[in-house]
Amino acid sequence: MLLDFEAGEYATFAQIKKDGGQVIKGEKSHVVCGWIVEDKKVLDKNGKAVLDDDGEEIYKKTFALRYYRVFNILTQVTGLKPKHDWTQPVEVKPEEIQNEVELIESAEAIVKKYIESADAPKLEIKPSNEAYYMLARDLVVVPKPEQFIGINEYYGTLFHELTHSTGKETRCNRKSDKKAAFGNEEYSKEELVAEIGSCFLSSTCGLSSETTLRNNVAYLQSWLSVLKDDPKMIVYASIQAEKACEYILNA
Repeated sequence: MLLDFEAGEYATFAQIKKDGGQVIKGEKSHVVCGWIVEDKKVLDKNGKAVLDDDGEEIYKKTFALRYYRVFNILTQVTGLKPKHDWTQPVEVKPEEIQNEVELIESAEAIVKKYIESADAPKLEIKPSNEAYYMLARDLVVVPKPEQFIGINEYYGTLFHELTHSTGKETRCNRKSDKKAAFGNEEYSKEELVAEIGSCFLSSTCGLSSETTLRNNVAYLQSWLSVLKDDPKMIVYASIQAEKACEYILNA
């Protein structure tokens, strides 16, 4: 998301050297953020493990942000070849469009836990041409799964709207006093947060693919352009998305 959306594959200097490649002299690295997701034991104020009703230790997911400097294997490195042909667009084949879909258990578990938590938004999954979160009614609405090209797209949209719902004051309190009119700075920031949150949750469920990743990046690029392609906005949005995902996963 910080690479000016230049197609290709990236690796650190150490990774390139280990695989027998060499960075072209004079090439400058690009900064990216990497997220480390861990299950950490919940401790009380005395440092002892907190137990659930069955006497088992309780864990919660945490996200740690790391920075890396990377080079584009296509344009900045010799001696290595990319794994994919990034010059070819990703197309959805007609046979990939599903009329009957099978729900993903890991994704359903995340949705169910959040929606059934004490302070949760209402969720409506119904025939619709729109997906949205309505703050006034604290309501998330998404079309039925079979209306999407694939199940990954359905969960990506659902996770996007659920991430929006965490901005409510009683949750992550992300709403600004400024009016978030469509397309303005506040609206664009929130769209970045929601889409990155969707990426995180989809990745947690193992739903990410080359197609969905490119769709995510294209969507993020469209809103980042409103914010004058400021890389700091991606970092800001990533931090807010981290908090949103932790809230959803630990609800």
